[in-house]
Amino acid sequence: MLYKVTPMMPPQAPEKSKPREPGQPRKRRKSAVYDAEGHEVLISLMCLKCRTLKPLAQFGLRKMADGAIRNQPWCRGCRSGAGTRKPKEQQAEATPANVIAPAPVAAGPNLQVIYPPASSEE
Repeated sequence: MLYKVTPMMPPQAPEKSKPREPGQPRKRRKSAVYDAEGHEVLISLMCLKCRTLKPLAQFGLRKMADGAIRNQPWCRGCRSGAGTRKPKEQQAEATPANVIAPAPVAAGPNLQVIYPPASSEE
């Protein structure tokens, strides 16, 4: 019995989309984790600053000095507000001016000044 054998053809290269323009951001790869059955698994981490559980997408990646790549320890919200200072208006509201500060405590005895009654001879 004879079989006809055809030579293996090289696969066609997929058509490349147009290259991105300089200054344009790269497309982000969808970060999804799947289990053995093919179901998507949502991984959550605890932010070390705000102590809340958030999905892995809220944490970025960090390049270490030895070349290792690890997850950021703080979530995106905590990282965005970490270096900013409070505006002057919020600081003024935090310490209102109408609050009377307590008088300093004197080390000696507590003395009271008594003035004589005003005379009506004026």
